[in-house]
Amino acid sequence: MVLNSKLKYIADVARWVVGIVFVFSAAVKMIDPYGMVLKMDEYYAAMGIDWMAALGSVPAVVLIGAEMFMGCALLLGALPRLTAVVVLLFNIFYLLLTLWSAIANPVAECGCFGDVLPMSNWASFGKNVVLTLLSVALYCSPKGRRGVWREVVCALVGVAAIGFTIYSLVALPVVEKFPFGVGVNMVDAIEKEMLAAKEESTVVCRNVATGEEHRFGVEDPTWWDESQWEFVKLESPEEKVRVKATDFALYVGPHDLTLQVLSAPRCRLVCVERLDRLSLRQLTRLRGLIQEFIDHEERVWLVTSSPLREADKLFPAMEFCNMDAVALRALLRAPVGVVTLRGGVIVHKATLP
Repeated sequence: MVLNSKLKYIADVARWVVGIVFVFSAAVKMIDPYGMVLKMDEYYAAMGIDWMAALGSVPAVVLIGAEMFMGCALLLGALPRLTAVVVLLFNIFYLLLTLWSAIANPVAECGCFGDVLPMSNWASFGKNVVLTLLSVALYCSPKGRRGVWREVVCALVGVAAIGFTIYSLVALPVVEKFPFGVGVNMVDAIEKEMLAAKEESTVVCRNVATGEEHRFGVEDPTWWDESQWEFVKLESPEEKVRVKATDFALYVGPHDLTLQVLSAPRCRLVCVERLDRLSLRQLTRLRGLIQEFIDHEERVWLVTSSPLREADKLFPAMEFCNMDAVALRALLRAPVGVVTLRGGVIVHKATLP
């Protein structure tokens, strides 16, 4: 009896822990599903199954809906046997995937919790070891309660998760996790980051007479005296985020157009991450939009991470520039769309399905 009581207690704990993790995992992916699509594309490429990328956002949407449904089912105790089996299979798959990722390191981060909670591949593997063990406990002692309403609620939550995910893909994420949100003054944001980096940086110098090393602030004039101090190195603070405001950089070859774009009274950035993935429908719509902007005497730049020679073929007689692929993805969070700036302030974003 004592043993059975302990097993039931462990199963209860496992049900709540795994359920909360699945709901949280689905929720953070729902607010930025394009990030999930990109992460899955990275895995496809690493596994040599690039053809899966042709499925677009469908696998990501289905996965998010499934995780939310299973998490809700665990928390409500619905379909206990079926849920226990499916959750165990899911976690075994994740365990094997993260083990391979930790050893081979094909991607920098697993993407389990999106960009809300970045995790290293080994940390993700450790998490999945725990979840798999808890899932085994669930499988050995599944617990639940009768009641059709529980299954109905889980189904409705799963459908709602899928609907919200599709909305986030079409209307862009409702939560901005990068420094490119609507209302942000990019000029101010860039200046603040540069000033903060300058203030936090430390200059390491060696005393010419004693050979001892000392650290000074960048603006401290003490180390400027070359007769007393020999420069050794510049220490900068560790990066806390992968994408910063200073990553908003636009180029045409070696020429930096960032200041020119941000100083324009009003301009449109037609963002296309990959020109070779534009559909004929998207290409036609973009050409129409660009012409409409030009007719209204608005300044328009085509921004892409693809080679500019491709842009010249598809959009002749217009201005275009390059942006780093990671920064461009953070700026729009969609493969194709338009960002509107007014005096360096991001005033509107729109995706083009």
